[in-house]
Amino acid sequence: MVGQSIGGSSAMATMLEDPRVRAGIDMDGTAYARIPKSGFSRPFMFLGSAQHVSGGPAPTWDRDWKLLYGWKRWIVLTGTEHQSFTDTPLLSDALGIKPLPGGLPAARTAELTRTYVAAFLDHHLKSQRQPLLDKPSSRYPEAKFCPAACAHS
Repeated sequence: MVGQSIGGSSAMATMLEDPRVRAGIDMDGTAYARIPKSGFSRPFMFLGSAQHVSGGPAPTWDRDWKLLYGWKRWIVLTGTEHQSFTDTPLLSDALGIKPLPGGLPAARTAELTRTYVAAFLDHHLKSQRQPLLDKPSSRYPEAKFCPAACAHS
């Protein structure tokens, strides 16, 4: 299950209640569901904007990271903001609306999101090894593997 914003939060909430959901991604969503103190072991990935750096203004990923005991990744894409993980940047681009200063171009944001989401799903649902998820890639320097690589300063 993959979702953005409240949909990302819903991915974890659903996984906590339904064992049929084998893997999940929260894209830039505040995590509202509370993982039990005993932890959670199914594959989960956080993919988000700079607000979700470790120690940053959105602390729920820090809280939940410690309770994820299975395969997990926390990736922050520099140059993104909350709407970057939706179709909004592509639609804005098509309408001639300029991105925020310092923000990634819409096509690059879409490429990054699609690439990391597809790699996660291929790895966990198709059992296809995805080296992209093992460490930072020179092809995608915007992707910071957290929490250590993107701590709030």
